[in-house]
Amino acid sequence: MNHCLLEAVVQEAPMLRYTQADQTPVTEMLVCFDPLRVDDPQPTLKVTAWRDLATTVEQQAQPGRKVLLEGRLMMRSTPRPDGGGTQKQAEFVLTRLHLLQPPQPAIPAAAQPLVPDSTSDLNPEDDIPF
Repeated sequence: MNHCLLEAVVQEAPMLRYTQADQTPVTEMLVCFDPLRVDDPQPTLKVTAWRDLATTVEQQAQPGRKVLLEGRLMMRSTPRPDGGGTQKQAEFVLTRLHLLQPPQPAIPAAAQPLVPDSTSDLNPEDDIPF
């Protein structure tokens, strides 16, 4: 049985589309994870979700968010861009999505409250009464 768990970071926002035949929702996104060696490039993987999970992924998976992916790993043969035969690409078919980080609110720096540093005016010799 092919069942995989993969911890990854969402690299590109999920793209929701519908099949032509029966309008089934399908979402595709690109995720990345740490390479095995320091000198290796960062690996990426295409993730596909179907039906209700597709709409959930489209709503909850944002770029930069760490996720745990549960599903099946498949190999697809696709034509080479140069027209010289086929190439194999890995694809992850998602069965469950686990969010490992809460969503990061996009608050501009100008809107964040300024908190003064209350310890900057303390002298090390000052006694602090408790």
